[in-house]
Amino acid sequence: MDQPTPQTLFSLAGRVALVTGASRGLGWGMARALAGAGARVVLNGRDPATLAARQAEIEAAGGLADVAAFDVRDRQAGDAAIDAIVARHGALDILVNNAAFGVPRDFFDISDDDWRLSLDVALDACFRLSQKAAAGMAARGWGRIVMISSVNARIGRATNTPYITAKAGLEGLTRGMAAELATRGITVNAIAPGYMATDINTVFRAQPGRYDWILNRTPMKRWGTADDLMGATLFLCSDASAFMTGQVMVIDGGMTVVI
Repeated sequence: MDQPTPQTLFSLAGRVALVTGASRGLGWGMARALAGAGARVVLNGRDPATLAARQAEIEAAGGLADVAAFDVRDRQAGDAAIDAIVARHGALDILVNNAAFGVPRDFFDISDDDWRLSLDVALDACFRLSQKAAAGMAARGWGRIVMISSVNARIGRATNTPYITAKAGLEGLTRGMAAELATRGITVNAIAPGYMATDINTVFRAQPGRYDWILNRTPMKRWGTADDLMGATLFLCSDASAFMTGQVMVIDGGMTVVI
């Protein structure tokens, strides 16, 4: 067998990847990275028009893309989308569970609906989509599942309890799936980003003093960007990480290693 090279280890040519929440922010950045490495990337979100525009951007850059507009909370829609991907492209090799939702509330103001919505999007949907996707991956003997966690899975922040709980559960799901699927050719890992300068954080970043507080709390003295996750995403989705599973890669500019 030929010895692997850096080019072959990180190549995703011929692979098909589904990225949830891919119309903007971190999901869009990771989708671009996968397409740049040769994967056909299926972009998920709820707005078909936005997804079509993103598909056109990838194709204009020479990449391969498709769209799958569905709400990740809907099991039937998710199952149907994965079936359609396999029928159209022959396989689904990579799943990046990126879609998430937080409900900023004082602890005593969190309703059952707030709690359920946060966990349904950021945890339950990841389980459902992973279960569906992993069945096909196991049958083919190769698969990569990447969960997008958060530093908030390990450090708390006021008014963020449902999101923190969902992300902590997601890391548990990562370990459990990794242990069970390792002999079937599937690796399951997670990325835990720090505070990222994405549009979903625009309001948070605009709060007086909050932007600078995060900046000063981070040893690298900057917020992260979607581009900061590209390398880790390619590593975890490629053959370069073939002997790594059940792990969480923290990409936070050093925030969680300082007092």
